[in-house]
This record gives sequence, C-alpha cells and structure tokens, in this order.
Amino acid sequence: MQNNITEQKANSYRGIYEQYVVDASFLWVLRSVNVKQPHYYLSDLAELELRISDNLDGLMSSFELAWKICLEELVYEQAGETFTAAVIAFRSHDINKIKFIVAHGFTNEETFKGLVSALGWLPKTIVNDWIKKFLYSKDLNHKYLAIAVSSLRRKNPGNILNDILSREDCLENEALLARSLRLVGELKLYSLSNVVAKIVLTKNQTIKFWANWALVLLGEYKRILNLFEFIEEDSELQLLATEIIFKVLPIDQARIKISALSKHPDRMRTIIHASGYLGDPYAIPWLIDKMHHIDTAKIAGEAFTLITGIDLERYNLAIDTTEEIAAVPNDDDENVDMDEDENLPFPDVNKINHIWLRYRDRYHVGGRYMMGIEVSQNTPQTIDKLSALLKQVSMRQRKSVALTLALIGPQLPFINSDAKI
Repeated sequence: MQNNITEQKANSYRGIYEQYVVDASFLWVLRSVNVKQPHYYLSDLAELELRISDNLDGLMSSFELAWKICLEELVYEQAGETFTAAVIAFRSHDINKIKFIVAHGFTNEETFKGLVSALGWLPKTIVNDWIKKFLYSKDLNHKYLAIAVSSLRRKNPGNILNDILSREDCLENEALLARSLRLVGELKLYSLSNVVAKIVLTKNQTIKFWANWALVLLGEYKRILNLFEFIEEDSELQLLATEIIFKVLPIDQARIKISALSKHPDRMRTIIHASGYLGDPYAIPWLIDKMHHIDTAKIAGEAFTLITGIDLERYNLAIDTTEEIAAVPNDDDENVDMDEDENLPFPDVNKINHIWLRYRDRYHVGGRYMMGIEVSQNTPQTIDKLSALLKQVSMRQRKSVALTLALIGPQLPFINSDAKI
C-alpha cells in the first residue's frame, strides 16, 4: 500500500523527473565537450559536475519512474542519455536494469562513451565488483568495457591484462587490444613491455600506434621514430602522435623534422602544434608571424602560450574579432562543426611582439619549456612546478602538462586530466 502511494506521488511529479533526466544528460554532454576546451578550468568543471550530481541525486527518490523515463530517452541512442540511465541502473543494484544498460551501451560508439563514463563517475563501492566480472567474462565486449573503465579510472586490472595481450582471440579484437595497449602506457606497466614489443610489429595501423605510444611512455624513446608516419596523414591519431613525438624528440632532431614538414604548406597546423609541444623559444618569432594570418592566428597564439606561459587574455594580449573572422574554419575540411579554435583568443600581434621583446631574455633558445617552466628530465623541482600547473591551467593545457609529467618521470603515471573531480 505504501509503495503504491509513493509511486502515485512520484508520477504526479513526472515532469520534474523528466527534467532531471534531460538536464543530467545535457550537462554530461556539455562536460564531455568542455574538458577539451582551452577556456575551461577546474573551477568551471567542479561547478558543472555539481549540477550533474544534483540532477542525478534528484532521480534517486524514485528509481522506477526515473528508469522508465530513461528508457524513453534511450531511443535516441546518444551518449548523454546512456550515461544518465547507466548511473540510475547501477545505483539501483537491479541486475536486470544493469544487464539492459550494458547491452545498450554497445549500440554504437556514442552509447559506449556514455556507459564507460558512468562507470567512471560512480563510486568504486558500486562498480568495482562489476568491473571485475566484466574483466573475467568470456564476452570480449565485456572485457573491452572493463579495460576502458580501468583506463578512465587509471586502475590496474591485474594479471588479466597480460592474458588479454597474449590470447589469440583478444589479439584479433582491435578495440580491446588498442585500449589495453593504451592502458599499459597510462599506468606505466613496465612488466608488460616485452609483450607489447612483440605486438608493435603488427600491420594494423591503430594497434601499431598504441603499441609504440605505450612503449614511449615506458621510456623507450626510440619508438617515436615509428610514429612519424602518423603525423604525415590526416587521422584521429595525428595530433596524439604530434604531441608525444615533439615532447620527446631532441631539439636538434625536432627542428629538422619541422623543417621537413614546412615543405608541405597543407601541414601548417601540424607544424604550429609541433612547435608548441616542442617548447623551444626559437620558434616564437615565427609563431608571431603566423598570428598575422587569420587561419593560423589562434593556434599560433595557443602555441605561444604553451611555450611561454603568457596567457593572452589574462595579460590583455587578445582582441575582439568580428563575426567574419570568428567564422573562419580551422582548416580545409568541409566538416567544421567541431572547430578546435573556436574558444581560443585572437592574438593582438603588436602587443604580443612588444611583450616578447621585453621578456625574451628569460627564455634560452634550445631549451624546452612548458607554460614558461623549463622542463628538465625527472628533477624534483620541475615535477613540483608542473604538478602545481595542473591545478592552474585550462583543461586543454592540463592534458599537455599531464603528458609531459608522465614522460619526464619514469615512475609518474599518465594521470587522467579529464577525470571526475
């Protein structure tokens, strides 16, 4: 009787619950976008996560009604709705709901992202047993889910990872194998380096990338030579390859590589990114010149900041742009829906040139700088300064700082800069 009364009362507030579901899903999408943005900071992320939590908590007073509404939203097969439904399912401890949302999570790449994110969001007391079950499941999709969540949470799955990297059926599963290799690098699992070294000879380009990437994180810097091909062709791995290569490659060799790339005008964005990741002040005058060109101005300004630590907006070195300039696409790709330059400031070239002339003596050519900090290999002072930066810089810069820390410290893991606060 009491349950019926409670359910009737909940149904009378259906509109409120619907709004909770819609808002939680939308805010999750907003978060997934903003963790990659150059204008978003930890304080902004904390505020957004609080709003997500408030909406999710609002759904907990009536699991059944919340679940019913979630099911209606899942027809759109999107990441945000999957995230919200997964949080409700796992919080309910209802096995049928959990089985349903896990199956739904494999509908497409977007729903999978939402499912993985939910398992990264929830407390370990709720998800740890499930992750273990998925790891030891006979279903390779379940293993892939568990490895993806382990990567998100930066949790060592244990000896099962060695099995995955050795079993023939797992080796033939590209998604599972790639994410497993990535996890080896993220967690600095040196004991698996020999296993990964065998896999690196594959002809599969995606697997080849992640195997070499992992070995570089494990200190085998010569492996970056195998990543050069990934910066010379347009792919989703191009920027990842560019970043790790130029954070590791010695300055003199990096200059030679950048010079070679400069012979291809269509690689201008890659060259600018590479210059920022390399961190050599030698490139600053050239970057300032590129700020004169509308199509490269913003990313050249971003590279300038990545090297010098001089924030364009904080020091009034940016200008307001007209709608015509703001609408310039970031490259020749017809699909400009996700413009990586959109939230970057437009540099005031004259002011930047003056401030560089004023402060350039603080930087020595041939050094390697990250946000104004000279990077030395595995020195406590450098590690302390970069660690402090993680709490101060934008979300996009946090990713770059985190990778630098992982590369200079043999025992430092590659932290997940996107993780829930």
